[in-house]
Amino acid sequence: MVAAVTLTLAEAAQVLEPPMSEAQLRRIISALGWKPAGWRRTGRSGHPFPEYDAAALMRLHAALLPFLAVERLLCACGRMP
Repeated sequence: MVAAVTLTLAEAAQVLEPPMSEAQLRRIISALGWKPAGWRRTGRSGHPFPEYDAAALMRLHAALLPFLAVERLLCACGRMP
């Protein structure tokens, strides 16, 4: 049995490089009509966080890279990483 790795949008926003915000990811996923792969419960009252397949999020990010602004891809030294 193979278990899929899942990430919340907040976690994905932290690991993607170049970065995207959680809000950007949420809007894109909503526009694409993606459904969560699962739900993360925190043990506290309130709504659980949706989780998405990590590999799918990474592929989505890679597909979006050509459309991100060049300024966001420059490192602090002013060169492409």
